[in-house]
Amino acid sequence: MKKNIFLLSLIGVGMLFSACSNEQDMLFDESAAERLNGASELYSQRLMAHENGWAVQLYPTLEDEAPFGSGYLLLMKFGNDRSVTASMKNSLTFGNYKESTSAWQVITDNGPVLSFNTYNEVLHAFSYPEDVPTTEDNETGTGIGGDYEFVIVDAPEDGSYMMLKGKKRGTYNLLTPIEDEIIYEEYLDDVNGFQAKMFSESAPNFAVMHYGDSVCKFVDAGDGLPTIYPYDGDVVTESSFNPFLITKRGGDYYLRFRDALTFGDVTVQDYRYDVAADRFISVDNADFYLCGDAPYRLLADSLGSHNFSVKRSKYVADKEYSYFGKAAQEAFESVYSTYRKLNSKYGPTEYKFRLMASEDASKKLKISVNYKPSDANTKLSYYYDYKMENGKLTLKYIGVATDESDKIRKQSESHYERVKEALEVFNGEFELTHVTTSFDLSDILVKKVGNGEFNFILSY
Repeated sequence: MKKNIFLLSLIGVGMLFSACSNEQDMLFDESAAERLNGASELYSQRLMAHENGWAVQLYPTLEDEAPFGSGYLLLMKFGNDRSVTASMKNSLTFGNYKESTSAWQVITDNGPVLSFNTYNEVLHAFSYPEDVPTTEDNETGTGIGGDYEFVIVDAPEDGSYMMLKGKKRGTYNLLTPIEDEIIYEEYLDDVNGFQAKMFSESAPNFAVMHYGDSVCKFVDAGDGLPTIYPYDGDVVTESSFNPFLITKRGGDYYLRFRDALTFGDVTVQDYRYDVAADRFISVDNADFYLCGDAPYRLLADSLGSHNFSVKRSKYVADKEYSYFGKAAQEAFESVYSTYRKLNSKYGPTEYKFRLMASEDASKKLKISVNYKPSDANTKLSYYYDYKMENGKLTLKYIGVATDESDKIRKQSESHYERVKEALEVFNGEFELTHVTTSFDLSDILVKKVGNGEFNFILSY
């Protein structure tokens, strides 16, 4: 009796599973294998849809230290023959353009996976376990530690982008289409040059990140791995790191952070460079932007520790140097000719105005003229009263500042009067602004208020 009951139970269970299986088969027109193959073909077609390929923002790992945490811009073109051509020009190629072709395919592994299944000098530079030549450490056995297989997590039908996730490292890597007719090496040179210009390692100033009413310093960004901390905060204890990459689409430059930034209930990640505003503005919220520092802040903070110079050669060498207004050129030439008359044989073939804080604590500014009255260079110095407020610099000539300068004055009173007359043209109020971009204040444009022709450049 028990045996019969057991047999009936088995029959019932079998019928149940059979029913479930039939029901499942009825839910789909295709088998699981057919559906996976269909997905593989669909994403393959979307990769190949852009004939000129994709700009790939690749992050090998989630670390915050170069070169492992740095982002790398790659360009990839997926051919119908299942070949991929990848290009890059960065520190891993020692600044040289490198291009390599290999195979690719979309496989199924708990979802569609883009696999670069034959060796590619560009693509596998991030996953090959060899020493990284650009570092002092020996990474043999690990390399940079990146991926060569990526889960396709998002690929909209319109082909506007594709998002890949590293299969092992879990980094998100954005692909955006490259416009037709764009040459890969020229594209990389353009983007690399723009980044070097905006985040120059030699620039004396830092960038500033604004988010609502809060402000952060954005420093050491030349390698794309900036240090970010509150403007008045401590760089040691309050720093965070968030790498970024720059791409170009439709003639505009875009800056995208690896990790989205969250401030309260606002999340931002992508910024577009606004040429007119000279800032990177969040594409989601205009209250979030990245800009250069104020010129007057740099000048005020640097006086006493660094010199700012006005070089005659800046406008003499290039008659089209428009940043030197006619009135300023005439003033500089007046000073030049005055010193020339003092000693026609060794007159100042070159001179500089150097602005520096005076040795005492008074609000004076010392302007020194490099002068060559003999075989040896001589520096003659003069004092100005100055103040800096509301982004403006105000100057008022006082007189000679050194014993040597005073000696010259006593030797030739008429000469001194000519120098004084020439230097007094710098009396007045001046606006300070950037020359090409506020992100690099190696040069500061100085414009006299009320005189549109009196402008010149201070070089750091």
